[in-house]
Amino acid sequence: MKNIPKIEDKLVFFIGYIFILIISILKYGIISSLYVHLIFVIIFSVFYFGFQFIYIFIAPIMAILGLINTFAIRIILKKFNKNIPSETVIILGHPDRTKLEGWIKPDVFYSELKDLLAYLKKKGSVFSFYPKATLEDVEKIMKDSSVKEVYFWGHGTSHMFQLTNDVCLYYCDFNDKQFSKEFIHQVHCGTKDGKSLIDYVVPKENQDKCFLIRKTINSITISNEFKKRTKELN
Repeated sequence: MKNIPKIEDKLVFFIGYIFILIISILKYGIISSLYVHLIFVIIFSVFYFGFQFIYIFIAPIMAILGLINTFAIRIILKKFNKNIPSETVIILGHPDRTKLEGWIKPDVFYSELKDLLAYLKKKGSVFSFYPKATLEDVEKIMKDSSVKEVYFWGHGTSHMFQLTNDVCLYYCDFNDKQFSKEFIHQVHCGTKDGKSLIDYVVPKENQDKCFLIRKTINSITISNEFKKRTKELN
């Protein structure tokens, strides 16, 4: 007996849509079919593009909230050291305002930073923020032996970090002993495949203590993780 090829779920969904569209045209006319098409586009876009579509759908709101979020982050960062090496360094992804994503897709949320700060203070860490790091800044940080712990906070995958919308940092470029760190935290989305920076530069015995989630995450996931870590310090 021949193996029957499995049809992709999205194709079944699309065929069903075509069938419903034809029925709506024949039974209710063109105007009704346009409404059917619009509903399909929204459902399919959410299913296929996920958060990318949602960001576009609510783009005006995200642009306004994004500016408020950026302003709040600037205020909170005024209280702390910036752009100098420290025992713990937090590298923040930052928006390029010349790109659409820079307006509708925040790299860092104020609420996340509040939870991180609560954790670092309770832990007694000496830390510094790099809110607009360049590739050269990151290389210097990674080479600096006085820096023991580095957070990469924003957007990325298991093997890449987005410094800004069009500037990506590839973790495999640091596959060298000169970049060794005690802890690396990849506070962004992950992927199932691909070596992380943690795999390259952190000793085996410390890797389980590093932040790395190999799936798509959001601000709530990040905040909950650092609230949990703060409670564990009690």
